[in-house]
Amino acid sequence: MKSVCYCKLNCMYLLTNWFQLQIHGGTLRASENFPTDRYLIELWSSNNAKVDTSLHGDELTAAMNNNAQNTASYEDITLRDLMLDANFRGGGILVINSLRINIDNCYVSHFMSSGIMVQGGHETYIRNSFLGQRITAGGSPDEKKFSGVGISLMGNDNAVTDVVIFSAAVGIEVSGQANIFTGVHCYNKATGFGGVGIKLQLGGLTQTRIIGCYMDYTAIVAEDPVQLDITNSFFLGDATIVLKSSQRKIISGVNIVDNMFSGSQKGVDIVQLVGRFESIDQTVVDRNNVRGMALKSTVARATVQGKGTKWVLDFNPVLLFPNLIQHVQYSFYTSDASFPRHALRNVSHNKVVIEADAQVSATVAVQVDQSATFVQGDGIYS
Repeated sequence: MKSVCYCKLNCMYLLTNWFQLQIHGGTLRASENFPTDRYLIELWSSNNAKVDTSLHGDELTAAMNNNAQNTASYEDITLRDLMLDANFRGGGILVINSLRINIDNCYVSHFMSSGIMVQGGHETYIRNSFLGQRITAGGSPDEKKFSGVGISLMGNDNAVTDVVIFSAAVGIEVSGQANIFTGVHCYNKATGFGGVGIKLQLGGLTQTRIIGCYMDYTAIVAEDPVQLDITNSFFLGDATIVLKSSQRKIISGVNIVDNMFSGSQKGVDIVQLVGRFESIDQTVVDRNNVRGMALKSTVARATVQGKGTKWVLDFNPVLLFPNLIQHVQYSFYTSDASFPRHALRNVSHNKVVIEADAQVSATVAVQVDQSATFVQGDGIYS
């Protein structure tokens, strides 16, 4: 039988310059006079300055780059099978400038700042863990009061796998690159109460993959996303994906595909734009299935039938970006004896206009694309 321990701490458990260490099998609980700006377990040395979590945009990027230049102080540290109770004082775990850190099967509760905070370093792997400011199974009467962040990743190359965040203002807050989230369930605070499930705030350097996750009444918010994959995930309770314009006003290399959305029949768009974007390219929103919400996509298809010389198809109800059709394919079917000439005449304001040189009964099928991933060549004509 493995023995466990229970400790009530007046100060943090600070590790400095350790390698190949395991802490496992016990409970740490903050006392009533635990410092509110510290964490129950801290991995950092005097050579590593904390990054100011209030920074934003380019200032945050500069601070992250400066932090990344420091030499790693820790490697191969494992925190496993732990219950950490911050007692509404500070945070749970702080990791600064470390390599190959494993946080496995930990239960972190009652934090006021962050359940787990990672700054700098590489390859902190968080697995099979539960985090929540307040103990709840959902639908808490205190949900509007939830604060703090479940997991804050201010570093690169980290992974969060099979983790539940059940109460916090923000489930996962990301300001680093090349991170991946799989099997994450966020029901930390409903978007209607101001909560965010996953917040990506390193604009222009997102490089994040969100795969097979469950956003439960809470949204994903990405600022100026560049290279972002959101795939095979489930969004419940009008949970959405918000693409937010910030300092760079850019969307590039974004794939939102093969997800499921379920809502309350209120017409909430599955993907929403906030602010004005000046550059949009290589962005695909497609193959998502929707119940009780409004489908938004960068690829759309429609068919219109009628007799005349002009056929107009309005794709605004479906297309994500306003006035941004990049590519059109259409087919013109007629059973009339005549052989009319026809052409694509206009695509402005997401409305496709096909015209023929003679009145004819026809079926016009159109496919449009906003992704701007097509190669432009010289072409061949005669």
